[in-house]
Amino acid sequence: MRVTGTTATSRRWPIALVVGFSIHGLAVARALARQGVTVHCLSDSQTPDLPTTRTRYATVHFRRGLNSGPLASFLSEIADEIGSTDKIVLFPTSDRIAKAVATAWDALDERYALSWSHCRNLVLELQRKDYLAMYCDRAGVRHPRSRSLSHPEDCQSVAESLQFPLVVKPAQPLSSFKAIRLDDLAGLRWCVSEYSYDLPFVVQEWIDGPEPSLYSCTTYLDHGSPLYLFISRKIAAQPPGLGQGTVFETHADRQTEEIAARFLRQLDLSGPVAVEFKRDAAGRFWVIEPNVGRTEYCVDLAVQSGFNLPYIEYLQVAGRSAEITLPARSRGCVWFDTDKDPACFLANIGVLRDQSGRIRRPVFPYFGHGDWRPLAGSIWNQVSRVPRGVAKRIWRMMSRIGS
Repeated sequence: MRVTGTTATSRRWPIALVVGFSIHGLAVARALARQGVTVHCLSDSQTPDLPTTRTRYATVHFRRGLNSGPLASFLSEIADEIGSTDKIVLFPTSDRIAKAVATAWDALDERYALSWSHCRNLVLELQRKDYLAMYCDRAGVRHPRSRSLSHPEDCQSVAESLQFPLVVKPAQPLSSFKAIRLDDLAGLRWCVSEYSYDLPFVVQEWIDGPEPSLYSCTTYLDHGSPLYLFISRKIAAQPPGLGQGTVFETHADRQTEEIAARFLRQLDLSGPVAVEFKRDAAGRFWVIEPNVGRTEYCVDLAVQSGFNLPYIEYLQVAGRSAEITLPARSRGCVWFDTDKDPACFLANIGVLRDQSGRIRRPVFPYFGHGDWRPLAGSIWNQVSRVPRGVAKRIWRMMSRIGS
C-alpha cells in the first residue's frame, strides 16, 4: 500500500473505494475527495508507474493482476487494511470489474455498499449485447437490426438476413475486441475464424455517421427514475471510426433525453447509467448500447459541467440523498483525453467555441484541482517515450546489420 494523501473529512461519513485507477478512477476519486469524502483506490501493481497513483486525493492500494485475479479476495484484504467499521462504498470503473463485483457480491456484502446491489442480475444482463434488442423493442426505441451468431456455419444465414456493411460485437463484455466493421460475407467468415474463442457474436447493421453523430445520455438512476439527464457528444476517437473516444463535448438535445428516459423507465435499475446513441443522416436516433454498473470513462466531463455523478451516487448509497444538489443546467465543457492521444487538444481546439460563439471550458485528465503530481508524472512519461522510441529503432537497425 502506498499512502499518497487524503483530504480531511467527517468521520461520520463512510469511506469510498475506487476500483481501477486509470484517468477514469482519478476523476472519480477527485470528484469525491473534493467534497470531503475519504477516498481509497485500488490499482494494478503490474501497471508501470501510473501518474494517477500520485494524486493527493486518495490512499492508493496495489494488487497484482487486478483485472484478472481474485477480485473478491483482493477487496476483502483491502477492507481489512482500511479497517472501517462501516460499510465501504464501492466504485467500479470498468465492465470487467463491475462483472466481477456482481458475481462475487455475496462474499462482499458484509464489508461493502454498492448502488446497484439490488439489481446485480439486471446489470449483468444489460452488459450482454445480445439482450439489448429485446429491451429496445419493449421500450419502443430504435435499435440496429441484429442477429446472434454462435457457430461458424451461421455466417451465411446471418449475412442473408442483414444488409452490409455490418458491425460485429462479442455478446459478452471483456472480450479480445470491441467491434469490427465488415463489408462482405468473406469478412464475416474471417472474423468468426479469427476470433472463434469470443463467440457468440452480435451482428448488426451499420448506422453510418462520423464521430459527432454519437451521443450519450448519462444519468443516475434510482429504481429506474433518473435524477438528472446529462447529454454529451463524441467529437473524436482513436482510432477513428470504432475507437475509444478522445474528445467529448457537452450538448443539449431534448430528443436524446426523451429516448433515454423511455428506454430506462422499464428497468428496475439503480446506479450510474449511460445510454449511447447514433444519429443517422435522416436525424433518427438509434440506441447502440447502455453502460451500466459504472460511470463512463469521460465522467470528468459531467463532473466539471456541474453534474457530480460520483458524489451523487455516494450520497445515495450513504443514505444522505437529502443533501443531493442538482445543477439547473450543465456548464459548457469539452473533455480531451490527452493521456491516450496527446495531440487531440491541438487537433480539435476549435470545438472549444460553441455554436453561439461562447468559449467552453477545456477539461483534461491530469490538469487542475490543485493536484500537480499526476500532471508531472504524465509529462515525464510522455517526454521519456521519445528516447525510448529512438533507442528501440536503433536496436532494431543494429540487429538487422548484425544478421
